[in-house]
Amino acid sequence: MTLLFALLVLLATFLIFLTTNRGREVAKRIGLRDRVVGAATSEDLGYLRSACHDDPREVERRIAAERARFPDLTEADHVRRAIRKIFAERKMPQGEERAPRNER
Repeated sequence: MTLLFALLVLLATFLIFLTTNRGREVAKRIGLRDRVVGAATSEDLGYLRSACHDDPREVERRIAAERARFPDLTEADHVRRAIRKIFAERKMPQGEERAPRNER
């Protein structure tokens, strides 16, 4: 019984560790990945945050816009679409507007 309790405590400690930044790095090295289906990866979210100058309202605004346009997609898809939109904005010359395009 004591051994079982010790194993449960050890497992819980390891799982909590995996939620930290250092734990995520270790999980990547040993082959564990984000296991939540449809969840955006930490790399995608980190890039989106940096592209939005670490403004959480801007990040949420961009994700919400994609969510409103495509409600059936996963969170990961919404984040990737927001990142693609940032790439497209960076490629456009200043002052030029993009023609609307039917998607889907």
